[in-house]
Amino acid sequence: MTASRILFRTDGNSLIGLGHLTRCLALADMLASDFVCTFALREPSATVEAQVQQAGFTVLHVPLGLTLTDEPDWLRAQISTPDILVLDGYHFTPSYQQQLKQHRQAVVYLDDLVSHYMWADVVLNQAGGISASSYRHEPGTQLCLGPAYALLRRPFRESATLPRNAPDTNRVFLNMGGADPENHTLAALKQVLQWLPQHRFEVVTGSAYPHQATLQAATQDWPNVQLHHNLTAEQMAVMLQRCGIYICPPSGIAYECCAVGGLVLLHLIADNQQHLFTYLTENGLALPVSQLATLPTAELPATAHRLQQRQQAVFDGLAAERLRQVFRTLALSYALTARRATAADSKQYLLWANDPAVRSNAIRQETIAWEQHQRWFSRRLDDAETYLYYFEQQGQPVGQVRLEFTGSEALIDYSVAATARGQGLGLAVLLRAILELRRERPGPWTLVAQVKAGNLPSRRVFERVGFALQPAVQLHGSTFDVFRLPFLPPN
Repeated sequence: MTASRILFRTDGNSLIGLGHLTRCLALADMLASDFVCTFALREPSATVEAQVQQAGFTVLHVPLGLTLTDEPDWLRAQISTPDILVLDGYHFTPSYQQQLKQHRQAVVYLDDLVSHYMWADVVLNQAGGISASSYRHEPGTQLCLGPAYALLRRPFRESATLPRNAPDTNRVFLNMGGADPENHTLAALKQVLQWLPQHRFEVVTGSAYPHQATLQAATQDWPNVQLHHNLTAEQMAVMLQRCGIYICPPSGIAYECCAVGGLVLLHLIADNQQHLFTYLTENGLALPVSQLATLPTAELPATAHRLQQRQQAVFDGLAAERLRQVFRTLALSYALTARRATAADSKQYLLWANDPAVRSNAIRQETIAWEQHQRWFSRRLDDAETYLYYFEQQGQPVGQVRLEFTGSEALIDYSVAATARGQGLGLAVLLRAILELRRERPGPWTLVAQVKAGNLPSRRVFERVGFALQPAVQLHGSTFDVFRLPFLPPN
């Protein structure tokens, strides 16, 4: 089961907001095959509203005068479980996220600051070089980090899947972003023309570029310079495919150039681009534009080919499928009915426990007798330090998660009904159980899982939830991998 709807809460009435809107539109386009996508916007301009509608999505207007404190409750009233709310904007603070999470609302947060505590179920940061250890977040929060989750517009996603031709290093693409108020476009063009005077230049400026007349006057007598203004994404992708050298800032346009593939040369125009500049250059995806001054023209094709090979490995065109899977799992997790087990569930628990696949991966593999199970199950129900979570999907029992605490540390175990396997329910029930535990037992605590060596599906589930691998242990003659998930609640 998937969510019927994703509600994107962002704004696009400023240069910063326009960037947030652009990546939300790219994400919505990636997810539209599985979800109905709607945009909640506060006083959008006619241009912004038209942009959303032209992309095929509807607009929901945030009421005028609604405060940020009251906005989470209003948003919740617009959607229902298991719908997902996507937030992209610097004003969606930890307290804003927390308000939503307290009411079991599925939340995804698009981040680029790595600066505050995350309550969201999923944090997506497409910037390279960000490690999971940089984040403080809720237990079970899934971190989707780096270019593997690049929010590329459709023409560039499609370009990443095409066979890569040898870059034409006689043609140079130059773009300094959509606005470029300081006219880095003209300054960079003059500089690079000194290094490549015989090359063909395709110079692209965006709709907010304020120096178009100045640029036209300066280049009118330069026969090898062609100007292009306010191109569509499709036109930009075609332009990039024709060129083999790309000069751009280390921003979203650099990712689009890498997705097509060629000699990407980075020109820093803002302090906040330094991190991405470092990532792209240190990982062999791009070079500083200054390096062009010392790079012999004869070496340009080989250099472009070398970078293109590395770019193809990183920008593989599979980001959309990865993100669809993340959103499907999140929707599935919230769509499950979750409750604490009761005495009436004893027979179902025994059926699950004696499933051959479950027994083969258990610490003790012998079949469990009914009387033995009844005594054990009764003790667990009476133990205040044991949490037995029982899950149903559309009225059918599909799995369980058991947590047994000793002090602040709990052993965690889960199983999925044989008839429900292969749907991603292992990850879904584990995420949901941790969400329920967080509400019932605020923490701090640590969860410990023991997974039989060779049980790769279970191992992958714990890794995706954020459990860290520990040294293996020997239990009853078998090797078990140990995973730990510590949680310290925020102040």
